[in-house]
Amino acid sequence: MNFITQVTISVVLYFITRISLKRSSSLYISSLVASSSYILMYLFLYQSITLLPTIHFLVTGLSLIILFISYYEIVLLERNVRKIKLGLFQNAESFPIERSYKLVFKILGVGLFFLSLALLSGFAIQSIFTNNLIIKSVFTVIAWIIYLLTIIGIKFFNYPIKYATRGLFVSMWTVLVAYLANSYLIYN
Repeated sequence: MNFITQVTISVVLYFITRISLKRSSSLYISSLVASSSYILMYLFLYQSITLLPTIHFLVTGLSLIILFISYYEIVLLERNVRKIKLGLFQNAESFPIERSYKLVFKILGVGLFFLSLALLSGFAIQSIFTNNLIIKSVFTVIAWIIYLLTIIGIKFFNYPIKYATRGLFVSMWTVLVAYLANSYLIYN
């Protein structure tokens, strides 16, 4: 079973757990299920575990899982906002929207942290700096700058958390696309 299959199975487990649980803590429980299932699958399937490659693949997979989790949570939030704007209050979820946006923003920050750990472990694995690592470094630094600017905008300039979360989500996807496209172009 390869890396992408393990991430996909963990994301599917997240969706199943998140949809089946109807509690307020279902986000935390389903995130824990998805993350722990990925870690256990990885450790179980690979018999020869060395420290740096294991850390690299674990944090890369966890950052992908967090990206999908945040995507699903943003879709849920936008659907809930649309229901409220249409006046369908009885069909809307009963959680505060602003607090949920802040939670997704924090989740994206954790995903960016894992992505940075993946970059650092990638530096440690490769002994020479290739174009692949340089491009990944540039895009990760750009994502961190966007994240820090949005935090400053939220704290000091009253930038709405909804737009900050959407902007950070788009920047995380661009970093992921840059990683995948760069790897594809380098190795093909």
